[in-house]
Amino acid sequence: MEYKLNLGTWGSVFVVPSDLVDLHLKLAGGVQLKVILWFLRHAGESFTVEDIAKALSMQAADVRDSMLYWEDKGIIKVNEGIIEPPDESINDMQRSKEVVQTAEHENDTTVNPGSDEHQVKASRVISRPEKPDMKYLSKRMSESPEIVYLMQSADEIFGRPTNNNDKATLLMIHETDGLPVEVIVMLMRYAESIQKCNIRYIEKMAISWADNEITTLEQAEKRIQQLTSGRNAAVTVQRILGLEGHSPTERETEYADRWMNTWKFSGEMIRRAYEICVDSKNKYIPKYVDSILYRWFSSGISTPEQADAEKNKGNKTKEKKPYGATYDISEYESTSIIDEEDA
Repeated sequence: MEYKLNLGTWGSVFVVPSDLVDLHLKLAGGVQLKVILWFLRHAGESFTVEDIAKALSMQAADVRDSMLYWEDKGIIKVNEGIIEPPDESINDMQRSKEVVQTAEHENDTTVNPGSDEHQVKASRVISRPEKPDMKYLSKRMSESPEIVYLMQSADEIFGRPTNNNDKATLLMIHETDGLPVEVIVMLMRYAESIQKCNIRYIEKMAISWADNEITTLEQAEKRIQQLTSGRNAAVTVQRILGLEGHSPTERETEYADRWMNTWKFSGEMIRRAYEICVDSKNKYIPKYVDSILYRWFSSGISTPEQADAEKNKGNKTKEKKPYGATYDISEYESTSIIDEEDA
């Protein structure tokens, strides 16, 4: 007699990382959980953000935000369209070798994010020593009222008792990275104000601040003002474009800060570039809008009249283009291949 095991509905299962349940189930929102469960279920398949949005009846922007959320939490790593687990060496007890993504606009104070070199810094790997153990932490807290104040402030700002990993990370930020306690507290309060009060984000930002020698309250306050200005610009751009339905991503915040605070474009000009993008690509692609505004900025075009004159000039050039001519800026705008990961 032959036997066959019938698992019924259990015959089709997929893997869910333990950390997702153990560390994030309580705090993650319903949208984030739906998104990660969907693409875990479809592992090995090719899909787009729009596919997920359609399947889950949600906005594509919310899908992108959710993917960024899980990437920030260390559950996934996205590299050139491939979603994969983070390095196995990164876990709750072994984050001594951290991959710090400084592509985020917030992490660079030495390069003006709105300057001509508006490409962000590449990711880098930071070699981190072992985090202090609880025996050493207890010793330091018995020796230093300042360390006690740091841990008590963390409990208050996080709104819960911080765990051993949180405490070890904060102590390491102070003793290894060299940030004063008062600067770390200011950084934590800023993270809490933008609803990113998690230890991974705080450590990443702290490393960046230490690298850029932001070690005083005055320097920290100035940096926070810069970050706040960028976030305000992003909210304004969302309103100008009629896209208030979702929170701006970090990359959209970077673009908005550049467009409004560095290049000083008016809302009308940003709207004009947006409309050109939608007419050409049938959807909003922030990177494409950025390329249009960058060209205008480089050419000294700052008013709708100047933009119209440039467009008319391009159309006339196209009409007169002799056989053999291969380049026209208007034609390039409508046909160039733009990386649409920002869409």
